[in-house]
Amino acid sequence: MMRQYERTKLDVLRENRYLRLCEISYRPVSHNSSLGRAEGPVSVDGGTWEMVQRTGLHVSPESCPSERTSFIVDGAEICAFLRRSEGLFLILVAQYRPPLDAVVWEFPAGLVNYGEDVKSAALRELKEETGYVATEENIISVTDALSYEPGLTDSCCQLVKVLVDGDEEVNRRPTQELDDGEDIEVVLLPLSSKKTDDASETPLQSLNKLLHEKKKYQTRLIVDARLYMFLDGLSQAKAVLW
Repeated sequence: MMRQYERTKLDVLRENRYLRLCEISYRPVSHNSSLGRAEGPVSVDGGTWEMVQRTGLHVSPESCPSERTSFIVDGAEICAFLRRSEGLFLILVAQYRPPLDAVVWEFPAGLVNYGEDVKSAALRELKEETGYVATEENIISVTDALSYEPGLTDSCCQLVKVLVDGDEEVNRRPTQELDDGEDIEVVLLPLSSKKTDDASETPLQSLNKLLHEKKKYQTRLIVDARLYMFLDGLSQAKAVLW
């Protein structure tokens, strides 16, 4: 990029219970990297952009990113591996998403409550949505802030990887703790299983096989892009390394 940019204004156009529609004003700012100093606003006109923002963000909607020290994370995405004696699985969820009018297969996920850290939020959402229990000792890694859809929203998440012990008593018959109105199906995707017919089957092939069966009676079904790219990466690595 030849220029840096800065947000100059944020107007709230409409606010409902969970979302607000905003209009952003921004402008380009030139920067002379060889001199290591900013030269101030250039003569090129700035622009405007419409954005959707969560009302639950605990920051003034009028504030600009330059006034904040970090990205505001409002969501936790959970990449949960389930290890059992018969193999390794990825814990997924399937739920109806009204904007798509379809069932979406995706990682378990949820919002971070006020005053809650992302690790606690991830473990709480994992239990609520899937019934599986894990502790902070089971957390493999936590990413920095990641954008969801930067052309539409400023909503950010952190991806929490967890290894769940499926042979623990509490995880043998997991029980969901869904909120009113939630209807979530738990899907276990085999990554390596002693029961599989084809040991060379990639995670993406396993996903497509499960989808094929589901689509026999569920026509509008789609996979979340983050999940698909993760499984594609695992599949490509398996093809190269195994």
